[in-house]
Amino acid sequence: MQLQALYLKNFRNYADACIRFAPGLNIIHGKNASGKTNLLEAISLFMTGRSFRTPHLSDLISFGSNSFYLEAHFCKNGVDQVLKISSDGLQRKIVLNSTPLPTLSALLGILMGVILSPEDINLIKGLPSFRRQFLDLQIAKVSPIYLHHLSRYNKAMKVRNFLLRKQDLSTIDIWEEEMASSGAFVTLERVKVVEEIEKLGVPLQESISKSTESLQLRYKSPALHSKEIAAYLRAHYIKQRPREIEIGSTLTGPHKDDLLVFLQGKEARLFGSEGQMRSCVATLRLAEWHHMRLQSSELPLLCIDDIGISLDNSREESLYRMLADFGQVFVTSPKAEFPSLSSPHTINLGVCV
Repeated sequence: MQLQALYLKNFRNYADACIRFAPGLNIIHGKNASGKTNLLEAISLFMTGRSFRTPHLSDLISFGSNSFYLEAHFCKNGVDQVLKISSDGLQRKIVLNSTPLPTLSALLGILMGVILSPEDINLIKGLPSFRRQFLDLQIAKVSPIYLHHLSRYNKAMKVRNFLLRKQDLSTIDIWEEEMASSGAFVTLERVKVVEEIEKLGVPLQESISKSTESLQLRYKSPALHSKEIAAYLRAHYIKQRPREIEIGSTLTGPHKDDLLVFLQGKEARLFGSEGQMRSCVATLRLAEWHHMRLQSSELPLLCIDDIGISLDNSREESLYRMLADFGQVFVTSPKAEFPSLSSPHTINLGVCV
């Protein structure tokens, strides 16, 4: 897969710009506020249907404008394609070639790729919701049925919570059955991808840390204590009803689960240094790329915002050496020269915006 060009109009600080990319390593450099991260944010929107910085499309519109427009030209499976996204902050329009797409989630799986950004430190230090989203997005990119079950679970839980608050249990069994069935599917798929990411991540972490750190991942869910997850969830929903009626919320299920990350047998968020946590985050994202590569006939894209942030020289050099093993890579940096990187294509945003 190759992203050939990106056209941006009224997107963040881009009034009207067209930026072309090379097949291999692309270094995007410029001064602060020149739009380096904004460019990767646009690519992220094409890959996942969302920004990695804000949940609101209105935040992406240039100041003083009413809407933004993005157009990506890419080649996939030997076929040149065009993907377009526009929004006024309330409504959005998505078109693949000449075919309208109904939702932002329909973008998943079209332009395959991974983004590593400074905000990813939340995968270690942040709330469990960041780690659940990390798992959900990478599974959904390659498995439409997973997105179906995740959506089905969340919709059923929303109805169940409404019934709990209303203290109306007349139809609650129906919604609990949907939650148990789809919740079990979601849980098992997450457990599976955690095992796969750990397998792929162990050698990556060893390479970045020069074999000084070992990585372990564990999916944390009380349902895993049962041989039959759906039966566990079904029974627990019934058992917890009296308490959950009082608070009007469901307390058990995949929406409460977590991903635990360990380095040298100790939980990274509690014992890791800033550099260790940053390199661990890089490992998780690179492992995600390899996992996606195994599920696809094409090489996914890899985007890295502020490469080397909070990494010591040794870890930074280890990360640089890995980049040669990936396909098309986009790296933002305030500097233009990287002696240890072989023949990168440089993009100076000072002359592009």
